[in-house]
Formats: sequence, C-alpha cells, structure tokens
Amino acid sequence: MDGCKGLAIVLVVYGHVAGGLEAAGSLKEGSLFITLRSWVYLFHMPAFFLLSGLFAQRAIGRPWLAFIDGKVRTLVYPYILWTGIYLSAQTLMARFANNPPDIAKAERLLWEPYGYGLWFLYCLFLISLLFHGLLLARLPKPVILLGALGLHLAAWHNVFGIWPIFNTAMLNFVFYAMGGLYAKRIFALVEKLGTTAAIVAGILLLGLMTGLYLALGGFALPLALVFAVPGIAGLILLAKGVGRFTSLASVLGLYSLEIYLAHPLFSIAPRAILGRMGIHAPLAGIIAGVLAGIVVSLALAVCCQKLKFPWLFRWPMNRQPEGQTR
Repeated sequence: MDGCKGLAIVLVVYGHVAGGLEAAGSLKEGSLFITLRSWVYLFHMPAFFLLSGLFAQRAIGRPWLAFIDGKVRTLVYPYILWTGIYLSAQTLMARFANNPPDIAKAERLLWEPYGYGLWFLYCLFLISLLFHGLLLARLPKPVILLGALGLHLAAWHNVFGIWPIFNTAMLNFVFYAMGGLYAKRIFALVEKLGTTAAIVAGILLLGLMTGLYLALGGFALPLALVFAVPGIAGLILLAKGVGRFTSLASVLGLYSLEIYLAHPLFSIAPRAILGRMGIHAPLAGIIAGVLAGIVVSLALAVCCQKLKFPWLFRWPMNRQPEGQTR
C-alpha cells in the first residue's frame, strides 16, 4: 500500500505542477500535458481516500475521544499549521505565484480550506469521523455502502452545496467506505497475483478506465465511480508489480503526507528559475517542477525525522494511531 501511495503522490505533484503551468500561461488547454492531467484526476485522489479507508477498521473499539484526538493530531494540526505556512510563503513569493495571498480566506479555514491541497485533510477528517460512527453503530456493510453511494450521488448534484467542503467530502466518502468495508478482501485479491499478472492486470484496468472515459465522459451523468474504481484497482496492482523491482515507490508512499504538504512550496521554484534562464519549454517545466516538489519535500521530511522534529507535519503521539493515513 505504501507503493500505491508512492505512485499516487507522484501523480498529485504532476497534477499540481501542470495546473500551475497552465494558470501561468505556459501550457495551453488541450495540450498533451493538460490532457494527461485530466486523466490523472479521474482516479488519483479517490485512490488516496480508498487507501486511507483500508486501515479504518483498526480503530474499532477505541473511545470516541481517543479517536478524535488521533485525528486532530494527524489531520487537523497539519491542516492549521500549513494554512499559515502557505499564506506566509505566498506573501513572500507573491510575484512568482499565480494567486495573491488572501488573508480573509485564510481566516475562514474552519469553514473552507485555504487553497492548494489542504482540502484533502479537511475531507479526510470529516469522512473518518462519519465512517467511525457508522461502524460503532454496527450497521451491516451493504447498508453503509449503499448509504455512501447515496451520499455520493447527492453530492454529485451539489445537495450539500451550502458547505462546499462537506459536499466534496461526501463525494469521496464512498471510496473511503469501500476501503474500510472490504479491506481484507482487497488485500487477499492483491496477494493472489504474481508480479507479471499484477502489472498486466494493472495496465488493462487503467486502459479500461481510459476507454470508459472516452466513451462516456461527455455525458452529464454521475460516472465518477465508473471511471475511478478501475483506475484505483489498476494503480494498486501496478504498485504490487513495480514493488518487486524497486522500493522507491514505497519510500515515497511512506512520506506521502509530507510530500503532499510540502511540494507546493518547492515545485513552483523551477518555473521562476527556468524563466530567468530563458527556458520556457513545457517539458522542462514539468520535469523540473515534479522533481523539485518530490525530492526537496522528501529531503525535508527525512531531515525532520533525523532531527527528531515531527512537529512540522504532525503533532507527535506516543504511538501511531490506528487507521492513520500518511
């Protein structure tokens, strides 16, 4: 699963770098890089929600206060801290950023996230609380899954639009629920496949997702699940196959939270540096931005670990909480 998170975090960084270059005018709509970004967005964040849900049942039996305390330390704390970090960085690097700093929006952080990727932490906090409550209520798995599907369809139609971030959370709750309800079955299916079979099946599933999107993407129907599920499955199987040859994806997955939080600070720098050097080739901007976002963020995370300074990314705990996503 660390390998899958590693592949997914690379896609996240790519998506943000390509989006930043598009906003800056370096990439035009319809270009290959923007098309690839749209393809990535079909499944990469739903994959993170499902992967987070895979370990949710470990928290069963924990008292509510202990459960909430763990989520506050691992999700709410970095959410608030990095809101301040993003705002400060945006203020210092205003002439290089696509969007000016917005103090008024930052002050509304308890109601709406302040840009970048902080929406994921907010949604994951809401989703994990809801799912934990449903498990404690001992509802049958089919009932929870049907309820999650109903919330997904309602959110698709913007039923919860009065609170946009809650609407987004309910749109993604079904993926977390799938992972939480059927973790044992998912792990068992993945373990049965050998390396070659996993790689081939992963490629075929990603191809299926692509074909479905090309065939059905133009319809105004709630088809996010139809596209995302084969994409997530393909990513998991590719991670299983790739993990046989290298541990790099697993290393990136182990530090996926740190990379997720820190990469917006570093992936923007190459754009300014390349611009000063007179280099405006989109491919150079993509490669430099992705490498900087991943490598520098990873180095920062490792340094914090070596220095025993966890506070930059999470409030330290005596033990790692069950159901925690990294």
